Amino acid sequence: MFATTSRKNKEKVTRKLHAAVAPSAELQNVVEEILRKGNAVDAVVAGVFAACAVSPGVLLGPVQILIGGAGAGLCAFDGRVRQPGLGVPRPRGFPLLGQDIPNAARIGVPWLPATLSAALATSGTATLAQVLAPAIALASGTPRAMVLSQIAGRGPRAIEERPISSELFALAGRANGGLLTTRDLASPEPKVIMATRTEIGLSHVFTLPWEHIEGGLPAAPAVDVDIQAVRGLAAVDRHGTFAVAAWNESSFGEIIAELGLRAPLMAEPVRRGIPRERPGEIRPAGAPIALVALAGDAARPHVALAAFGAHDAYDVLQGAVRDLLRSGRIEAQGEARLAAVTRTSC
Repeated sequence: MFATTSRKNKEKVTRKLHAAVAPSAELQNVVEEILRKGNAVDAVVAGVFAACAVSPGVLLGPVQILIGGAGAGLCAFDGRVRQPGLGVPRPRGFPLLGQDIPNAARIGVPWLPATLSAALATSGTATLAQVLAPAIALASGTPRAMVLSQIAGRGPRAIEERPISSELFALAGRANGGLLTTRDLASPEPKVIMATRTEIGLSHVFTLPWEHIEGGLPAAPAVDVDIQAVRGLAAVDRHGTFAVAAWNESSFGEIIAELGLRAPLMAEPVRRGIPRERPGEIRPAGAPIALVALAGDAARPHVALAAFGAHDAYDVLQGAVRDLLRSGRIEAQGEARLAAVTRTSC
């Protein structure tokens, strides 16, 4: 196995029986620790939870996961933030002009804990408590340790329960100009979705089925999203199972001091005279990730790729895939970082 992380054509390549690449040393240690005992899905889920521990803006934001190989099939999990407002009538709405819209009206429904739990239950080997243990240790001394401990003990339904739910409603409930409801917090039901397969010559590229595709490769969403805030990690285990995830590490949003979290502003406020964004609708988010199956064995992925950390992440991902298919090598060019793991030399 090989792991590669690169920026502006500089590469670091490590040979192992299993491999993972994460955006920071703290996350790298966590995914490698879990990968030694579990599979690639365990490691990626643990890595995203570790990101929740070290950064306040992750847990209430989006996550997107792509899995393939070694009996796992080729599937995806959609943990993007949803539009709030389930179970209540359309509010009067804010005027188009003349009134500031409170940030509470821009806070959506978090699906990240439920999505990570679903991916683990479907394709992982570890328990939720096991993959959360490193994250809880990283969060020690912060309120996020309590939040993560609640999720470890109660599962993703901990978001519906006090004290987490009460703090979310205090920030983004209808009493404060927000749209968040009890039904919203109970709504996450992530499902396994088949990945999209695109044939390019004798090779195949597997992408998220909701991804915007141009020329057979993932491209930035057609709507405006903060690509620079995206982070990613990838792992492959000794059995050839790949997992790659993307999440947001935004520095913008509303702080919930009691939870040590920052709620990103991803929902669409209700405005007078404009059709309401339907509650439960998916809010857009970037995820420059892909799996690649090289010619000769198109049924199983050979490489997992994630680009992150700069506005040109999709350009870097596209360039890496094209180079890989053309020459069998990865030569990332651009500001964004590229994480890649493979079970073939590249």
